[in-house]
Amino acid sequence: MVRFMSVMGLMACSSTALAQTCPVNMTLVTAQISRLETSYGDTLSDISCDAPTIPAQRILCGEVGGNDDQLWTMSRLDDLAFAYAYENATKTEFDPDNTPRDAAFIARRDACKDQTCLCEALIAHSNASLGGLSPYTHRQ
Repeated sequence: MVRFMSVMGLMACSSTALAQTCPVNMTLVTAQISRLETSYGDTLSDISCDAPTIPAQRILCGEVGGNDDQLWTMSRLDDLAFAYAYENATKTEFDPDNTPRDAAFIARRDACKDQTCLCEALIAHSNASLGGLSPYTHRQ
């Protein structure tokens, strides 16, 4: 019982720390994901969580299915936002089987070694992709 409580305490501390370093309104983020998934729901992440090898991917993959998957959810929004931006910029229907990627963004994201850096990279890229439709323009 003590071990269970200490693990829960660590998760709560991690969640609180992320909320302080990455204060976003997740209700707005998930609402935008729902809107974009109607058109781009087949868009997959470029990250495979089977065997992540770099710190940024380990941080993102470590959150999948956890109590606080905020950064992974933000990454999902970013994938959808880029599909939206690509389609609007090129006037070409987005093909999820031949997903174009933003190499410059991926390099910036993958260079991150902590949650704060990932938060900033995801927000900047999603803002660039969505403009005024980005939920981050309404940051708390």
